[in-house]
Amino acid sequence: MSKRAKQFNRDWISVIIFLCILVGIMAIFSFLAPQFMTANNLLRALKHLSVTSLAALGLTFVVVVGHSDMSFAFVSCFAGMTMSYFIGIVGWPPVPSIIMGLLGGMIFGFLNGIAVGRFKLPDMIVTIGIGSFAWGLAYLYNKGNYIYTNFLTSGIIKFSDGRLLGIPFPVIYLFSFYIVAYLLLHRTKYGRGFYSVGSNRIAAVFSGIKIERYIIAAFVISCTLASFTNMVMTAAQGNGNVKGGLVLLLPAWAAVFIGISVFKKPTVIGTFLGAFLLSIMQNGFTLLNAPFYIMDLIVGLTLILSIVISRIEFRKKVKEVSPIDTFQAAA
Repeated sequence: MSKRAKQFNRDWISVIIFLCILVGIMAIFSFLAPQFMTANNLLRALKHLSVTSLAALGLTFVVVVGHSDMSFAFVSCFAGMTMSYFIGIVGWPPVPSIIMGLLGGMIFGFLNGIAVGRFKLPDMIVTIGIGSFAWGLAYLYNKGNYIYTNFLTSGIIKFSDGRLLGIPFPVIYLFSFYIVAYLLLHRTKYGRGFYSVGSNRIAAVFSGIKIERYIIAAFVISCTLASFTNMVMTAAQGNGNVKGGLVLLLPAWAAVFIGISVFKKPTVIGTFLGAFLLSIMQNGFTLLNAPFYIMDLIVGLTLILSIVISRIEFRKKVKEVSPIDTFQAAA
């Protein structure tokens, strides 16, 4: 059997193991909470899935190009408060307010990309710094206080609670963004450029790929999707909260690394499966009335285990693949 066939078989084994674990977890929750497998509850779980999965989707692009983003949760707080400010204080309608929030997130994503891609600054440190700066700016809108004004009358609530043919808007956002991201990252020449930048920079340069542009694009996508996610959360809560987006950080990273541990590389499908697993566990523990901190413990443990597994698999892959094979695959 060829190396490629062996690798294919081993990759499918990890996917099958993950799916068995997922089915087992769902079976346990179904036994402990009979309402778990009802249509209403599963739709509720999908709606919750959109909260963390979109932020994780954006983060996937950054991980694909070989970098880390610690700012997206803080930037999302700024975007959420920007939208809330224009709705509650200025009195704008929802659509232009949402656009202003997204622009805020895109700007900070661009700054991240410039700092990391052009000036070669350490991604972990610079994104923490830029994220902290964005979070500080978010406090200036209303001195850190909640913004309630006009939320119930402006129509922004429909941004989260609205339905189309009985399907909640967040579920539509979820599948729309994931389908577009999948087609872009896995089915286009431009998307393969992200993987080339992350796997072998030298090969990417010789292939004529503009590395800096891809890095900037990855960070812009990360911060924009996180901003969109927090604005959906803000609309659901009915107020602007300067700390609302902080809950995205840990679940998003966990979802990405769960996907890496399954597919041995960051992928759109892997991130979706990781986010789905976390959402199912969150929903199940909620039905069981478990203490809120139980989920934090499980997400943290899942993240650690996923990182360990992904590191082990990465080392195996490095030993098995020669530099020439790596260059050819990236090219």
